[in-house]
Amino acid sequence: MSIDQVLRNALTPQQYNAAVDPAREVLCLACAGSGKSRTLAYRIARLLAAGEAPEGIVAFTFTEKAAESIKRRVSQALSTAGLDPTVMGAMYIGTIHAYCQHVLGEMDATYRQYDVLDENRLKLYLISRYYQLGLQNFRARARGNSYFDTIKQASEAWKIANDELLDFNAIAAQDRDIGDLLSRIQTGLRTNQYIDFSLMIRDVVQAIRTNAAGVENG
Repeated sequence: MSIDQVLRNALTPQQYNAAVDPAREVLCLACAGSGKSRTLAYRIARLLAAGEAPEGIVAFTFTEKAAESIKRRVSQALSTAGLDPTVMGAMYIGTIHAYCQHVLGEMDATYRQYDVLDENRLKLYLISRYYQLGLQNFRARARGNSYFDTIKQASEAWKIANDELLDFNAIAAQDRDIGDLLSRIQTGLRTNQYIDFSLMIRDVVQAIRTNAAGVENG
């Protein structure tokens, strides 16, 4: 049975169209339970059947639990399509944060020693270095701000700046206090060998954009 027939038998017309779309970027808007994972699994099967190398296939999920579900579906899709499911060992299916951590570690082994901070641990880091980072001055800008409001706002400013790939010097040109605070947070994290999810993704994106040494190994 051809891969096209396998896809037509396994998917709805809408899912089939998404699985076979040749575009490099496909945006699929779908609600819970609509078959997103199934569609993704069969899209991967179709790519492999078309000759794509499994090493070049990367699938991101939000959680490790979701990644395991995707892996099972991909394995089933490959078997149904008559393809060897063991090639999954050459793919990456998991969270974007774990992938970025792997890429950074391949670029520079020092990153493997970094302690990864989730949202709560980032706030604890800011609390532990409240005066060292000058957060008391940041709090003084907004009258009536509580201590924890200040921590929350600093954390959100840090994540937004990284998510949007904003240049800290450009921010400082508009608002010296915030720009300098973000630079101090970045310096402090690197000095203490910490990295949070937002900085992790930012570092990988910048490495790819500048074709940094070792990034292709990830």
